[in-house]
Amino acid sequence: MSHDPDSVLRPLRAVEVDVDALRASPARAGAVVRIARAAEMAMRRMLRDDPTAPVELRLRALSPDDLPTDALLSELRRRDRLPMELAAVFHELSATAGRLAGEGGEAAARDGELALRVAESLERHVRAAPADAPLEDPVLSSPEETLIPPAPEDRGPVHPVPASGTRSPWPFVAGAMGAVLLALLVILLLRGRGGDAGALAEGEAAYARGDTARAEEHFRRAAAEDPEEPRPHYYLAQIYRQSGRRNEAARELSAGLKAAPQDAGLNIELGYLLLESGRNGEAVERLRKAVVLDSTSTRAWSGLVRALRDSGRPAQAERVLARAPAEVRALIGSVPPPPVAPPVVDTSTLVP
Repeated sequence: MSHDPDSVLRPLRAVEVDVDALRASPARAGAVVRIARAAEMAMRRMLRDDPTAPVELRLRALSPDDLPTDALLSELRRRDRLPMELAAVFHELSATAGRLAGEGGEAAARDGELALRVAESLERHVRAAPADAPLEDPVLSSPEETLIPPAPEDRGPVHPVPASGTRSPWPFVAGAMGAVLLALLVILLLRGRGGDAGALAEGEAAYARGDTARAEEHFRRAAAEDPEEPRPHYYLAQIYRQSGRRNEAARELSAGLKAAPQDAGLNIELGYLLLESGRNGEAVERLRKAVVLDSTSTRAWSGLVRALRDSGRPAQAERVLARAPAEVRALIGSVPPPPVAPPVVDTSTLVP
């Protein structure tokens, strides 16, 4: 699969008027905000078009709800798709745009100069790779924890790094610096919103930077503080499913769906858990409901197609695929998922 810089940079082409305006007069708040959003969308398209990324990750890439900004940047850095310097200046621009959009007011000249720097640097970076150069996956053999939980079909064998041999420390230093930058950005954003944003926000920040142990603690506290809020249960279920603790994932989904039975995210996550448990027919019904609840969710559509295929209904799967969003058809249309052996699960807790 080839690299298409024009496709990735299309969002920046749409704000060229703003770029020209900032070159003439950099103190324009609206232009700064629009360029920041366009740059983020270009980076989302970069990840969406990466053929080496897991399918579920690519399906999430364009949605800020499914893949928050800090998680997007973490994944691009982890996959070596974004230079650290560019990630750092975009962090600053994103915080600036958030302040301008949230508080209003006028932009300073340095804000406009920062937006121009990001736009120009991103364009140079994307166009630096030859259009016909195939992308290679830099993390196929990495022992690092995946920041975004992959779909069941994306799991593969672990390839440990040999203990012998000398390796340069700089990649590890760079990764650590990137994690620190992300953590500082989250802290600044939370403080800018008025101090402690609560256990849920702290859990989301920890989860985005890959600290699942700390995220689990915060999400447990958030669930205890507000039993009617579905999101802590959703995140806990993802953490447990990703780590193979399926019975605990089922428990969280049952609790969440008891409080919010029409929550699309919980229904989607339960559908994937049912798929991993070999209960394909039940997964079909759960994911069909999820598509009705959120017809824009690429995870719901792709999960439903897979569930139909795994349950021996390929014709129905193709009919559903024909009605799915274009990105789902492009990514999974001709890639039937492999069968998954059903694990031993306490089935009494799966469905609320």
